[in-house]
Amino acid sequence: MRTTRKKRLLPAALSAAALLCCAGCGSKDSSTAESSTGSSAVSAAEDGIRLNAPNVDADCAACIKAYFEAIDNKDFDAYVKTVYPPYKEAYDKLLAEKGDNPEDDFAELCSRFDEDGYESWSLTELTLSYYEHEDTSIDNFLSRYVESGVFDEQFVTDCKADSEEIHDVIFTLSALYQGDDTPVTVVDGSGILAVKNKDGWFVLG
Repeated sequence: MRTTRKKRLLPAALSAAALLCCAGCGSKDSSTAESSTGSSAVSAAEDGIRLNAPNVDADCAACIKAYFEAIDNKDFDAYVKTVYPPYKEAYDKLLAEKGDNPEDDFAELCSRFDEDGYESWSLTELTLSYYEHEDTSIDNFLSRYVESGVFDEQFVTDCKADSEEIHDVIFTLSALYQGDDTPVTVVDGSGILAVKNKDGWFVLG
C-alpha cells in the first residue's frame, strides 16, 4: 500500500502553461475565512464523498462536492451540470480546435486518479476552505487560463460582470484504492474557482 498519491487535477487538454493554475493556487496556506452561511463541520452520506467545509458557503461546497462526485462516478452529464456554462463553451471550443471532444476529455480527467496495480478507486473525503488572499489569487488563476488560451480577457470581464461571487477554494481530496484498508490523500491544498451567478454555483474546471 502506498501512503500518498498526490495528483494535479486539471482538464486533460490544457497546455503546459495551464498547469500553473494548480501550481499557482495549490499548496497554499489553507487558513479559512468566515462565511455568512457555512456547511456543517463534517457531513457524510452512506454513499458518496464525506464533506468537511465548516467555513465555506453551503451551496458553494455542495456544488464542488457534486463536481467531484461526478468524477468519482464517471458521470459526464452530472459533471456538466456543475461547470460554469460560459467556461464549458470556451473549453469545448478549445477541445474542438485540438481535435478532441468533451466526453473523452472528461474520461481523461477521471483517469488521473488511476494507479498501476489497482483496478478501481473511490473518492472518500473532501476538505474545503477559502484561500486567505482571494483578491490576488482569483486574478492570477484567471490570467493563467488566459495565458494558456482557454479563454480571453473578454471572458474574464464578462465572468466578473455575470458573477455575484467568485471564490478561490482550497481543496484536499482523499481516495480509497481497491484492496487498501485506508484512504490516502490524492490532492493536497490545490485551488478551484467557484462562481455564483443568478442560476446558482458552478466551478471553472
